[in-house]
Amino acid sequence: MLVIYAHPNKNGHCGQILQNVIQGLKEKKQTYTLLDLYEMKYDPIMKNSEHYTSGHYDISEKNKEIQKLIKKTKKFIIIYPTWWNNVPAILKGFFDRVLVNKFAFEYKHGIPFGLLKGRALVITSTGGPKFTYSLIQRKRSLKVVTIDTLFFCGVKSKGFVIPRALK
Repeated sequence: MLVIYAHPNKNGHCGQILQNVIQGLKEKKQTYTLLDLYEMKYDPIMKNSEHYTSGHYDISEKNKEIQKLIKKTKKFIIIYPTWWNNVPAILKGFFDRVLVNKFAFEYKHGIPFGLLKGRALVITSTGGPKFTYSLIQRKRSLKVVTIDTLFFCGVKSKGFVIPRALK
């Protein structure tokens, strides 16, 4: 199990979700690896040398290690807050730099094919009510992760929102 956590605070709602997830995994004696992007000081900024659509495929050693971990993992849990109806920049940069062409997906005759396998549980929190997130914002941040990113890369996922997560 690979748990990806993308929030700078471990004391708020996302932190509580993370604690509950880890406690549940321990109770089930499920082995897991935690990638806490803020604690890792993950650099979300794509370098020109990594920009694969420009013909550059320089992947950092850290990102190669993460890719190996992702390749051997079949179950994922991703926890993040919804900010401005999207994922935090650190998570977006993580996806941009790690889930690259020829690793996570490839195009064949102009059609994208996901190269990853597995299932993911995606949990986000938002300060607003569920009504606003679902009907006005149309669950955009969950769709960005579950459909636009994970499904595109071949991973099936289910997303959940925790509304009114203000402290």
